Amino acid sequence: MKKPKLLFTSILFLAGLILAGIVYAAYQHAGDADKDPATFLNVYPGKAGTKLDNCALCHTGGKETVNGKTTTYGSCQWCHKVYGYNASGDITSTLNDYGKAYKAAGRNEAALALIESLDSDGDGYSNIVEINANRYPGDSNDDPSKVVAPFRIYTKAQLAAMPQHKQFMLMNTTKSGDYYAEYSGVLMEYLLKRAGAAPDATQISAFAPDGYAQRHPMVDSSDNIGKSYAPFVIGPYPQATYFYNTEADKAKTSYGWCDYTSPGNVGRQNGDSILVKNGLRLILALKADGVDLVPGVLGPNNKLTEQSEGPFRVVSPQKVVGPPDQASTAGNQSVIWPYSSANDHNAGFATKCTTIVRVEPLPAGTTDIDTMEAGWGYIDQGKLVIYGALLGPQLIFPADGDMKVNWHPAFFKWKHSPGIERNAVVSYKLEYTKDAALKDWTSVMVKRDKKKPSDHFDPMVKDNIILTLEPNTKYWWRVTDLDENGGTTVSSIYSFTTKDKPPKKK
Repeated sequence: MKKPKLLFTSILFLAGLILAGIVYAAYQHAGDADKDPATFLNVYPGKAGTKLDNCALCHTGGKETVNGKTTTYGSCQWCHKVYGYNASGDITSTLNDYGKAYKAAGRNEAALALIESLDSDGDGYSNIVEINANRYPGDSNDDPSKVVAPFRIYTKAQLAAMPQHKQFMLMNTTKSGDYYAEYSGVLMEYLLKRAGAAPDATQISAFAPDGYAQRHPMVDSSDNIGKSYAPFVIGPYPQATYFYNTEADKAKTSYGWCDYTSPGNVGRQNGDSILVKNGLRLILALKADGVDLVPGVLGPNNKLTEQSEGPFRVVSPQKVVGPPDQASTAGNQSVIWPYSSANDHNAGFATKCTTIVRVEPLPAGTTDIDTMEAGWGYIDQGKLVIYGALLGPQLIFPADGDMKVNWHPAFFKWKHSPGIERNAVVSYKLEYTKDAALKDWTSVMVKRDKKKPSDHFDPMVKDNIILTLEPNTKYWWRVTDLDENGGTTVSSIYSFTTKDKPPKKK
């Protein structure tokens, strides 16, 4: 199957930090359908490469329930499912309210201008206001009042440069075939610390762009068992035992169900302990048996192809050590290890093609990333976004609640976020306000000068931000960073009160 071409976003750092760096895949269609993206960009050329340069501008996702199981699809997969790769379905049924308005108005440049004043999604903002703010005019959950949660973006090269953990392990599936493999990648615990996850984070959720998601509590607990079980982030898993039997070996019997072809199987005997340096852990895998994971590709059935699981996969070991059991769908269960629902089928918790990791809970006042739309671009780019409860720049002075702070001049000091190397910061935005409602902020951009790194950039040297404020006034301030990959985090908000104006000399 020919894979659709993709366009990717550029990194934008605007005053409002609107979804900078979040990648959305803009599928280009053949024939008549390709005119609509071109029409939109002719009218709004500044939106090329932004989140609006995407199918989700006019199309909506959908849900399908089969045999009691509900599957949620993003706009691209839903369109492929309803409209079909052969264009045999009804594409109008996939349109959101903005897409319907555009079609009804004539489906041309004049139509876009005609519907600018409408509020297609009924969220209280006109279409043009939302377009100007890089918000979807056809999605009522996406409007200019929403603030994107802090996030960091990592390239495959950056992840590969981090300490790598290798673990030979069983991947026990429910019905698709078990196998042993040596996965290697970054400890999830290390990665979250590197990203600056907040100490009070309770869990993460790993997302694949096809809609699959899996939660992982930060720590294990006594009630993390049974149907509510989810693999944990922090700490090692029980040491595994190697299980081998000729009957289970796919290469030895016609009804075998376990693949023992990984080089890591050589020399092992049934019952051997599997020794892993630093123990079995939850990892973000980059390789299996020393080979890069195959990037995810959608097959004709609108699902990931069997061999594609990359570029990254969250891999979880078994908490309850057990053998590779027969597939649940196999007719022959009179085997050495028949299927049992009580067994730990750890492969089912291992998110293929992980491109997004959410650290929870989300900070107050922030909104979620649309994980159904934002992930596909990262497959080809080989990138991962981590967002949510991430620490931002650490404010130093004025400290929270400080009184009698100098106002002419006023000095501001802060330290870079724990989730980023200092030299990876491109710029900061310092904001301050007298508005107790925290709505009307004054912004000062602080750009890094690589030739003069101490020139109003590094908060730990004497040249810091110097501003003139008003005397005897209460202020609030915060700092937002932008890193070299387009990721951004924001500090806490501190308040302080300036000194009185000194009396005039007689």
